[in-house]
Order: sequence, then C-alpha cells, then structure tokens
Amino acid sequence: MMSEQPQRMQQTMPEEGSGWHRVNAGPHLHIMFNPNRQLLGRQPDEIERPSIVVAVAGKPQQALRLDPFSVGSHYHIRPSQRGRQIPLWAEEGQKPLDVALAFFEKPLRFRGLLAQAEEDNIALQLDDADLAAAARQIRQLYARHMPAT
Repeated sequence: MMSEQPQRMQQTMPEEGSGWHRVNAGPHLHIMFNPNRQLLGRQPDEIERPSIVVAVAGKPQQALRLDPFSVGSHYHIRPSQRGRQIPLWAEEGQKPLDVALAFFEKPLRFRGLLAQAEEDNIALQLDDADLAAAARQIRQLYARHMPAT
C-alpha cells in the first residue's frame, strides 16, 4: 500500500492594491511587486520587505516569490504556507533587490527557477526583453515608493 503525501497548498497571487503593483512581463507571466510588504500579525520594525511574486499567466498559484528583504533576504519556489526559504546571498555592498532582479536580467537563471517550479514549457517561451523590462519596472516602482538611502 502506498502512502499519500499531503498536498501542500500553494500560495495564490495577491490582488492589485494594498501596496501591490502589476508588472508587465509579456504574455506568459503575471508578476506583482510590493515595495514594502507588511507581514500580517507582525509588529512594525525597521526591516524593509520588498516582494516579487510570479505566476504563469492564467494560473492563480505563485510559481516563485522573491523576498529581497533588508534582513533575511530569501526566495521560494512554488511557495506554500510553510514552504522552504532559499537564501538570496548578497555580496558586500550589494542590495538584496539587485540580487533578486539579477534573475530577470540573466534570463537563463530565471528560466531555471521556473523549471524548478515545474513550469519548463513557459520558461522556454519567455522573451529576454520582457524579463529585462520587468526588472526596470520593478526598479522604478521601488524608487518611487521607497525613500532614497
């Protein structure tokens, strides 16, 4: 008799508003960005929490979530409520958001993340220019909503 693994509930995409902004990334992806996502139930602190969530167009579940926080920067593949956090390692002087956006600016890395999220067919259809444009939009949104440091 085979034992069944419990199905993990993948997190769904946020709605536009409440700090979330839609990012145009071409016809195959649905990307949302929040310059400083406040976590429910947490006391306010000095940690900056930008978040980038990625889904395949037409699917409500997140394929990727990048959390380039000022402390504890990480990302998730197929994020669930109790999913594993994968550290985003920043070099000395490098901003966590720049590390996260490098996935968009180096399209093979981004396609690799999508493949790990079991979205290989979409990864092959992506246009490098759309990914680079998404990174530019995120940088602009971030600059507009966050004070300069």
